[in-house]
Amino acid sequence: MEDTTSSPARSVSRRALVKGAAWSVPVIAVAAATPLAAASTATNVGDFHIDGTCGVLGVLGPGFTLTAGSAPLPTGTIINITGSGVANVGVFSVTGGTATVNVLSGTARQITLTAPLAAGATMDFRTTLSISVAFQLTASTTLPTGFVAGGGAKQSGGVSATLILCSAS
Repeated sequence: MEDTTSSPARSVSRRALVKGAAWSVPVIAVAAATPLAAASTATNVGDFHIDGTCGVLGVLGPGFTLTAGSAPLPTGTIINITGSGVANVGVFSVTGGTATVNVLSGTARQITLTAPLAAGATMDFRTTLSISVAFQLTASTTLPTGFVAGGGAKQSGGVSATLILCSAS
């Protein structure tokens, strides 16, 4: 046996259809724009790293090595170096790239890249301090606005010297 009952057909008026369409256009436009707004416009410079280095007693002073990641480190990248255990962290030299060294105090220096550091390239920042003195140096990097570090970037490093031993990270 078959059910022969039928329900009355529902019809949608043109007015209701146009009204519904008019309300959906702004919603669709906002939904389509959301992924673009959520996407970051910052440039990823990759997994760069800054490492402390003890140098070689009497030949090469202690300091830091900055190595760019998969993309160049931009002009304006800042390396802040602070020291403790000594009244003055000495004069810092820069090799392997172009940067300015600003003396902030006896124990603080700010190095700013004045040209990009090419992908994979290395710069050295060395002080005139001798590792035969006890001191600690720390360095941290700050990228300019619009740039971000890769997830594996090492943005700080350190050097610690006693009268006998030196260790770097």
